[in-house]
Amino acid sequence: MLLNFQEYGRGRPVIILHGLFGSARNWQGIARSLGNSHYIITPDLRNHGQSPHVDDMSYIEMANDVITIIDKLNLEDVILIGHSMGGKAAMTAALNYPDRFSAIVVVDIAPVDYEHNFSILVNAMNSLSLHTLKSRTEAETELKKTINELGVIQFILQNLVRAGDSFQWRLNLEGITNNLDSLLEFPKELESFSCRLPTLFLGGAESDYILSNHNPRIFQYFPAAEITMVDGAGHWVHAEKPKEFLKEINTFINCV
Repeated sequence: MLLNFQEYGRGRPVIILHGLFGSARNWQGIARSLGNSHYIITPDLRNHGQSPHVDDMSYIEMANDVITIIDKLNLEDVILIGHSMGGKAAMTAALNYPDRFSAIVVVDIAPVDYEHNFSILVNAMNSLSLHTLKSRTEAETELKKTINELGVIQFILQNLVRAGDSFQWRLNLEGITNNLDSLLEFPKELESFSCRLPTLFLGGAESDYILSNHNPRIFQYFPAAEITMVDGAGHWVHAEKPKEFLKEINTFINCV
């Protein structure tokens, strides 16, 4: 599948994959900064942003979508960066196609199964009456009834867009809902795979997505991995600590 994507800068190619409920737009600031020295491609992953809406969105399929972009743009020596869900897609792509990449950066996620409960978010989004909704402020008020983090609400509402006199979700909420269970897992078919590419796991020290007990799984799949935690950052490392994030990214990608 050919995804919608944005491009910045010139130089060595870097592809950045966003997380669940995100889009390429979330990475504009980081992409522009990295675009001063690299050619940055930020796709909307399937069922997100302006990319096609489909029923299936396994990590294997998302990894193949990345390869489709690489083939279309005739890219070589590619560095792949992925955050959260995008990080799992990046790991899957590197494990399946190690010869298509030169290095990868995995942001605040590990190659493990998670038990995080996204049903509250999904149910809250599904509960909005989009046809009668009058404003984004009204949508925010409704979401506050079940979601107690304003930052999460504002992040979700980036996907709410006007459609004539009403609103609609830019993302494929039904498709994502139907695939949530598999998105929380790491592909079982990759259990015996290993990738020796230079790999940076960059996590938020305040997040619980990369824990010390994940290290054996990280090194099982990526024996050359480095693990760095950004102090004071949670799951959205790039948004919460952009300067520190960029420093770590630039140090890594300029050395591989």
